Amino acid sequence: MRKLISYGTMKRKDVESQNSSTNRWTTHRVIAYVIDVAVLSGIIILVLLFETGIIRGHKAGFYCNDPALSFPYQGEVVTTPIIVSTLFVLPIVVIFPTELIMSEDHSTKRYTNNLKQAWLVYRMYLYGLLMNFGVVEMMKGLAGSPRPTFFDLCKPDAALTCNGTEFVSSFECTSEFSWWYQLDSYRSFPSGHASFSVYCGFFIAWYLQKRAFAWTQPSTLAVTGLQLLSITYSIICSLTRITDRRHHWWDVLAGTVVGFITLLYAVIYLADNFNLKKSEEPEQVRLEERQHSVRTLLYEDQRS
Repeated sequence: MRKLISYGTMKRKDVESQNSSTNRWTTHRVIAYVIDVAVLSGIIILVLLFETGIIRGHKAGFYCNDPALSFPYQGEVVTTPIIVSTLFVLPIVVIFPTELIMSEDHSTKRYTNNLKQAWLVYRMYLYGLLMNFGVVEMMKGLAGSPRPTFFDLCKPDAALTCNGTEFVSSFECTSEFSWWYQLDSYRSFPSGHASFSVYCGFFIAWYLQKRAFAWTQPSTLAVTGLQLLSITYSIICSLTRITDRRHHWWDVLAGTVVGFITLLYAVIYLADNFNLKKSEEPEQVRLEERQHSVRTLLYEDQRS
């Protein structure tokens, strides 16, 4: 009788403890999600305010007849829709299939856990990407540096009356280009394309190295090829900004540095260097395992 009473009491305490742990974990997760949504929403709003010109950025001014700002605008190889779409699609194409293919257990439950892991990695990637967006937009707004095609895109009114190499600090754009091109004509530093593509390409390459690369696996060559393509993507997006006369070389260099800094932040701090073994199973599963272990011990104690 004493064993049965002890078993019932311990079982009830165990269940109450598990329910309390589950409630605390759920509350913490909700709070974390609310904070994440608030921070990320703030970054998105900030980017939109800068991009639409609602927040007026600084105008750094220019020197009259500056040949470095006199190139004609002839379009760009990597357009804004291309860079934006690849930033969001490429990681999905790589991360989700990788997590499913590299799984040794092909059960339905295991596939579900792998999809959760893939979403976790992609979510960390998005956090870092939005941080990158925020930093680049603030730097562009504070610097207000003219692009190599500044005179063509903006046609500043002060350029019609200034002489020689006089410095002009106040001007208004009068070109026939849309208001966005006029606004963008003095937002050269740093290069957003370079920063975003470096972050995306090297994030994918780093992810593949940690999660899919192994000399003993037959997929080593395929993984290396994907890594090479990812890095090549970053290089092309960066260098074409110079050849298209959309940025000065120092703009691309600064964008590359920002991209690597946010990459390190996302991979090492947010994604824990892609060490996902601790997160393979949800908290509820771990609670159920602890409950099962306690019940097994009590049952063995009862039998003895």
